Amino acid sequence: MDIERQRAVCEELVLVNIVEELVKDRVNALIGDFDMCSCRICRMNACALALNELPPKYVTTTRGVLFALVSVKGDAYQTAVDVEVAKALEKVKDHPLHD
Repeated sequence: MDIERQRAVCEELVLVNIVEELVKDRVNALIGDFDMCSCRICRMNACALALNELPPKYVTTTRGVLFALVSVKGDAYQTAVDVEVAKALEKVKDHPLHD
């Protein structure tokens, strides 16, 4: 690989915790089912709570491939994410950090 091509690939690479991306996606998808505030504060608090219960999975990838990586995760792992997101949404619903 020539130097210019290698430099371009390196500039496109990002370090991503794909669990974080999965959790954000699931919080946004499920929050409407919980009859609760859906402001940014509540969404972010739910994400933080869920992420603290799940092991991180870091990958290096190009920006365009990130969506594909997130969608490839297995059903068993997706279930674990959904369980932790549901628990987090319940906690935030019961104890929002705003009026």
